[in-house]
Amino acid sequence: MVTIVLVGRPNTGKSTLFNRIVGGRVAITMREPGITRDRVIRTTEWLGRSFRIIDTGGLVPDSEDEINRQVERQVAIAVKEAGVVIMVVDGKTGVAPLDQEIALRLHKGGKQFLVVVNKLDIKRGFDPNEFHKLGGERIIPISAEHGIGVDELLDEIIRRLPAGSRETANQVITLAILGRPNVGKSLYLNTLLGNERAIVTNIPGTTRDVVEETFRFEGRNYRLLDTAGIRKKAKVNQSVEYYSVTRAIDVIRRCDVVLLIVDATEGPTNQDKKLVNLIESRNKGLVIVANKIDLVQSGLTQKVHEWVASELSFVKYAPIVFASALKNQGVTDAVHHASLVYETGGRRISNGLLKKTVLRQLQESPRNYKNKVLGLTQIGTRPPKFKLRITRPGAVEAAYKTFVISEIRRFYKFEGYPVRLWITR
Repeated sequence: MVTIVLVGRPNTGKSTLFNRIVGGRVAITMREPGITRDRVIRTTEWLGRSFRIIDTGGLVPDSEDEINRQVERQVAIAVKEAGVVIMVVDGKTGVAPLDQEIALRLHKGGKQFLVVVNKLDIKRGFDPNEFHKLGGERIIPISAEHGIGVDELLDEIIRRLPAGSRETANQVITLAILGRPNVGKSLYLNTLLGNERAIVTNIPGTTRDVVEETFRFEGRNYRLLDTAGIRKKAKVNQSVEYYSVTRAIDVIRRCDVVLLIVDATEGPTNQDKKLVNLIESRNKGLVIVANKIDLVQSGLTQKVHEWVASELSFVKYAPIVFASALKNQGVTDAVHHASLVYETGGRRISNGLLKKTVLRQLQESPRNYKNKVLGLTQIGTRPPKFKLRITRPGAVEAAYKTFVISEIRRFYKFEGYPVRLWITR
């Protein structure tokens, strides 16, 4: 997959642009093996083309500060593997000597790059001449905070992706098993991988915190990530919650679909709901596995089903599988649902079909708040992303956005994935 790298001096708005492109706010930086936490990585998509984007720390070349030196080293690594380099500069302050030094280093390294002039709330009157001295292949004015010009930047990125960078039909689906302690997660994992028609190989050399396995089920290849042994070490002072959350974030980032294990006898706890929120905010597919259903009295099974569904109603789009890892009941059903979630999350609805279904309903709805609905387009998958064009986007209330998403789901479900919606003019 092609890698896009954002570079620039501190405070040019790289992280704001990164969050704008990936469609959400990355609140906690994520650590990869051997890479500092300043380097944040996310896979995203634009117009059906997938790419990996890296947000690097603010670059201060030749600094004596140890943190700055580490940032410089990590930026160099990121740039070396980049397919497209985007240099972000501050359009309000203009070209600084540090910008020129960064551009010079990119040229010396043989890297072509785009110059993105950020913090320009209004394009009118923008003079690109000052920024030509940086030697970028193209200058693109934007406001990452307000989304101005970002579509044009993404279009330019797509034009630079090599042919064949689309997903392939044989792509491995990456699943993550998450759950708080004592919900039967380990037994669930062992039962799943102990199925002789499922397990194929072990992958050596994985990180010390994440167990990684591959297996084949119902004709598809899967990679499984499990946070085995996530416990606070005796000599570590940080809290258990900190370690649990940071490891969970890393696993969520790396997967396509999460299998969240909850205890059917206890119902979803606040900790379970926090994990659900992490998964939802990071745009991942979700299947909820209510384990230990064998411990529920037969006469209470239906009530437990209703209880679990009610407690997780804020993600009612996610399928719930009731299972018993001990009895090997429903264990592979969750994988089957994960495959369906992955497929539906990658579905693309044509503009013509949207016009006949959702758009027609929106245009006829009395809930438009004196707005005229102009168009609806799907702009991405996994998660499904849509852009709604209306005459007065500033007058839209949160309830209307919820209504639009519910109309999209009414026609096209998108089971297991959050639906993201951008409203523009």
